[in-house]
Amino acid sequence: MTPGFILGMLAVIIGVQILFFGGAWLAWRLADRALGKYLSAREAHFRGRILMTNLKHFPAGSYAPILVTGTAVIASSYIVSFLDSFQKLFEGGGEMAGCTGICSDARRLALVRMLQDAEKSGANAICNVRFETSTVSSGDGQNGCVELIAYGTAFRTK
Repeated sequence: MTPGFILGMLAVIIGVQILFFGGAWLAWRLADRALGKYLSAREAHFRGRILMTNLKHFPAGSYAPILVTGTAVIASSYIVSFLDSFQKLFEGGGEMAGCTGICSDARRLALVRMLQDAEKSGANAICNVRFETSTVSSGDGQNGCVELIAYGTAFRTK
């Protein structure tokens, strides 16, 4: 084998990896942007329609209290994990911006799903709004997911 052939093969291998990584990054960005638009539209739909509070008791004169929930299960993508690891390598730690964004989107999605549940039950307010998380492991200790649950007591005011 000639040195030119080896360099050519090396260039092809590196080029394919760059192309794969670039395509995966682009797909992730497009999906992330679409989710952001969806969440913004749903949040705008509920703004002013359903009152939310973390107060533990609903006011006198309200009726039909019901538990409402919304859940989102998230897993970090390989692209986000790679970029966050790359950032930690050069910055020596700090906030993992990719993971923070994924968690924020999951919180918003769980909240929107809880609001949809409340709207479906005819409620116009939710009190005692809370968030819980739990880890869902795949068994190998590495490829796990996180479930985020939003819940509260929905009711109708007069």
